Amino acid sequence: MHTCFVLHDQLPDITLKTTPEELATAHAGWSTLADKEWSESCLDDLAVFRSELPHFSSDIHICGECSSTLDVARALTERNLLCEWDSILGLRQKSGRGQLRRAWNSPEGNIYAALRLPMTGFFANELGALVMGFLLADALQQLGYNARIKWPNDILVDSKKIGGILLEERGGVLTAGIGINLHSHPPQEDLRTEWAVPAGCLCKNEQTLPILQVWQTLVDHMHFCYNAQVVQYTTEKLISSVEKQLAWLGREVWIHGSDLVNRSGKLMGISQDGGLRIRQQDGEKVIHSGSISLRP
Repeated sequence: MHTCFVLHDQLPDITLKTTPEELATAHAGWSTLADKEWSESCLDDLAVFRSELPHFSSDIHICGECSSTLDVARALTERNLLCEWDSILGLRQKSGRGQLRRAWNSPEGNIYAALRLPMTGFFANELGALVMGFLLADALQQLGYNARIKWPNDILVDSKKIGGILLEERGGVLTAGIGINLHSHPPQEDLRTEWAVPAGCLCKNEQTLPILQVWQTLVDHMHFCYNAQVVQYTTEKLISSVEKQLAWLGREVWIHGSDLVNRSGKLMGISQDGGLRIRQQDGEKVIHSGSISLRP
């Protein structure tokens, strides 16, 4: 039996105080918290509200406004309160961050999560980000979404960016920061106008998705898929599996922010060390930094 905790105590400079009632009224996506039974408790030296998560394999810690869920994860890890596959969910972030430390727009209603990962196998090498992308894309596909991985760490659904992944390793602890647009996405004017992928969200036609339940479903599938499949993969099998989910495979793409900046080529797949294979007129190259967009 595992537990959902709502962090009531403030973590100085990281989180504000909150309660399940305050979260449930902050956005319709959190309203299902009002249906759960909560009891006051303590977690180490922190005051929390707790509710059981039957048939779930890990703990979930929910906080109100925070600097970022990665910061909350680090604070709980320092208290030995976050085990592998435990996660953080935040109502909103003041300082959410994405690739290259870019700010991540974080209003209420979306998933802002941090997930502690095992520091073993593929997660212990340069393929960890691709494994995380593969697991998340596969979990979204199980929910019926046309999800694809945009190298190196974005998730597209129906050719629009709905999420991103950022892996951080500190002191031998690996955590994935995961943002998913459930109910809203950044306006076009806030995106990089020259080559940004259009943003989208998972909700259609004014529907409401229950944030906690969606996150539970995603974590449950990712955890199962990792233990049942990925730990048995060879590098070749992993690369093959990632390539099946890779956006724009076989298409001409434009390269940004690498030694091949402002050049184009055909996207051929993933190298054995997680780089992107690009075929150009003078042969195939592999890039390990930067990002790509469809050729304008």
